[in-house]
Amino acid sequence: MPARLTPRQRAYVRKRVNIPDADPSEVSEELNIVPFLDIVVNIIMFLLMSLTTIAFFSQVEAALPQYRKGGIGSRAAQDEALNLNVTVTSAGVIVSGSGGKLARGCATTAPGKVLTVPARMNGEQDWTGLTTCVTRVKQQFEDETRVTLSADPEVPYEHLVAAMDAVRGDEDQVLFPDVLLSAGIR
Repeated sequence: MPARLTPRQRAYVRKRVNIPDADPSEVSEELNIVPFLDIVVNIIMFLLMSLTTIAFFSQVEAALPQYRKGGIGSRAAQDEALNLNVTVTSAGVIVSGSGGKLARGCATTAPGKVLTVPARMNGEQDWTGLTTCVTRVKQQFEDETRVTLSADPEVPYEHLVAAMDAVRGDEDQVLFPDVLLSAGIR
């Protein structure tokens, strides 16, 4: 068992050992965590500021489905809804609705794996063909404004934006301005 020193003996030992002017916390063998806490607080502040900036610029406008006459789940509401879906893949674009998938030319429906607007030979998508197709759909469903857009995970983001522009139309002809994004397919 080590011998206990009196305060006077401790002062004498300190005086003789010649400890340079040190921080009292270092002399008593305590860890000074103040600099570490400064760094952590600065990092947290930086992350919070960057998160709020990103969240501010990446807001997506969303709206709940409107209540239709007869109720959302009623047979009358299901019959009059188009439920237009546009799916972008690397091989082309698939346009489908409540009646089924549209075949090439957008005049009839077709079962199975159908590309409504196939990609061109050089691998580029035919966005004018997609606009022409949804124009035909709009002529039959003039009151419909909503389209659900989804894409294969391998499709570049630029193609998704181009598909949005194609189904919305332009200043002269507004087709489907309410674009909803859906999860990708695989």
